[in-house]
Amino acid sequence: MEDTHFWEPFGSDGIAKIRYTAGAIVTEDDARKSVAELFALTSGKPAVVFVDIRKAKSVSREARAVFGEAANRYAALALLADSLPTQVIANFFIGLSRPKVPTQMFTDEEKALTWLRRYVA
Repeated sequence: MEDTHFWEPFGSDGIAKIRYTAGAIVTEDDARKSVAELFALTSGKPAVVFVDIRKAKSVSREARAVFGEAANRYAALALLADSLPTQVIANFFIGLSRPKVPTQMFTDEEKALTWLRRYVA
């Protein structure tokens, strides 16, 4: 099975960055794997997270639920979307999950990263 995503190595900015691959159909199993990878990278500590969903094709309801449960363990979350379908995915996630941490959708990567930097400890 092909990976739907990849984590970028942590840079000096302290932001965990995940990017979904072209045409990714994100299932519950993919979401659980992604969340487990994040918590392994951060030793379970709250992380400032950047998620690039621009190339994702879809995210299942079950996957959104997994991400929603995990989102409250982040320090802050920025979702990068560009097309109408990915913006719908991002807004649907934010609206239904209602994370208790700062969460915002962006269409510009640099603006998303600038916004996230204020939450890096």
